[in-house]
Amino acid sequence: MDLLTSILLLIVTSVLYFYWSLKKAHRFFEDRGIPYLEPHWLFGNMGDVIMMKKSLGEKYAEFYNKLAPHGFGGIFTMKKPAIVIRDPDLIRHVLIKDFAFFTDRGINIVKEIDPLSNSLFSMKGDEWKNLRIKLTSTFTSGKMKMMFPLVKHCGERLSQIIDEVPDNETFDVKDLFARFTTDTIGNCAFGIETNSLNNPDSEFRIMGKKIFSYRLAAVIRTLWPTMPKTLIKMFNLTFFDKHTQEYFIDIVDKTIKYREKNNITRNDFLDLLIALKNNTTLQKFKVSSAENEDLQKFLQQTGGKCVKSDVDMTNDLLAAQAFVFFTAGFEATSIALGFAFLELSLNKSIQDRARQEILDVLSSNDGKLTYEALKQMTYVDMIIDETLRKYPSAARLPRVTNKNYAIPNTKVIIPAHTSIIISVYGLHSDEKYYDNPNEFRPERFTEEEKAKRPNFAYLPFGDGPRVCIAERFAKMQVKVGLVHALKNFSYQKSPKMKFPIEFNKSFGLLSPKDPILLQKIKL
Repeated sequence: MDLLTSILLLIVTSVLYFYWSLKKAHRFFEDRGIPYLEPHWLFGNMGDVIMMKKSLGEKYAEFYNKLAPHGFGGIFTMKKPAIVIRDPDLIRHVLIKDFAFFTDRGINIVKEIDPLSNSLFSMKGDEWKNLRIKLTSTFTSGKMKMMFPLVKHCGERLSQIIDEVPDNETFDVKDLFARFTTDTIGNCAFGIETNSLNNPDSEFRIMGKKIFSYRLAAVIRTLWPTMPKTLIKMFNLTFFDKHTQEYFIDIVDKTIKYREKNNITRNDFLDLLIALKNNTTLQKFKVSSAENEDLQKFLQQTGGKCVKSDVDMTNDLLAAQAFVFFTAGFEATSIALGFAFLELSLNKSIQDRARQEILDVLSSNDGKLTYEALKQMTYVDMIIDETLRKYPSAARLPRVTNKNYAIPNTKVIIPAHTSIIISVYGLHSDEKYYDNPNEFRPERFTEEEKAKRPNFAYLPFGDGPRVCIAERFAKMQVKVGLVHALKNFSYQKSPKMKFPIEFNKSFGLLSPKDPILLQKIKL
């Protein structure tokens, strides 16, 4: 056999093997009697995402709709099978009742090259649980009240900046709110005055933008979250570029050392992390009954006991927690605020009612915005809830089975290590739960209306033990921003804005593709 024949034979054999392996993989659902969407031979069902025609959030909502009326069904990310869960009761099983089967998000962490990925969001198993127990006390209502003055200070500066914008002049509210949330998170998570509201080109703001800029390595890791660690190391496929990681790690390290040396306390998130590191939580911060309730709820859902954690609270680990708090807090929150004000600009009656509630509550509290006064603004709460329904920035919730799982009331067994996806955007847009879902209607979130829906048809922060731990902070931050931006000003959509909006064809959060351009009218 000559060399050319051998080469041709090798090529043909390789192609046939590749084709056979794909066909075998694509029989995954058929062999188990699971309804599924027919895949492309190479891209599976993710061609539109890979070609950047649709965002991940939009694509999974499309899967959600195409798999109706089934409670669950299969899709393929390349040749890897994943199951999209549609039924709220099954979602309850995945997130809470049968949580022991779905403890992880399935993200492989390589601390050596990606130290900032070693956060509560990505951790697995006992390591995650131990750190989660430690961090339970950091986001209780009592801790939110401690951090409230820092957020309020940024809200007051936001109002001043808006006041300086000439009436009827077009401006990008999404960018403005991103500067506001950058300042609040910089203050609370890193203990520094980032000054982004005054200076849009501040170093901290620029570094924040870099986190969400397109990087091929991050895209690959997002589409292939269970990629073997050997390949991640071999090709240096980090979620965040090296310079960004070094920048944030250095800030946290220097701030911690400075505070410890000078015995400085600011009542912020970093203070709480330092206290956990030094095991001084009880001495430095009073433990409230709410903290104990949060911890007991978590332990009840995980079926575990409160044991002494062996997590080594190094400065790098603290930096990773502060960093994930920052990335989630500044981007997702600014997106929510941008969409909220877009809807308010399109719905004047809603905007006027919200402003009147704000003014009424402030009037009854001597004109002062306090933490308690903020809680009295119930219609503003409904606006925020409706914004997060229509535009959930975390448009999907990933999980992975850690052992074989029998789907309740079926004969289907899901093998261990199978990816599970809950389409939050799909749920929130389902006419079965929300009539005329494209309409912005805050009244969907009165207590009476909420009682009519299944509990797990609304999941902007997830649910169960892996619910977003900073949910209280995120809502407080959005609410403070909304109050300060709305109480003295009226808004209308700018004729320069591209409308209807399109979503960014990204692999991350569900966000607007183009600027949200409004015009301000001083009252």
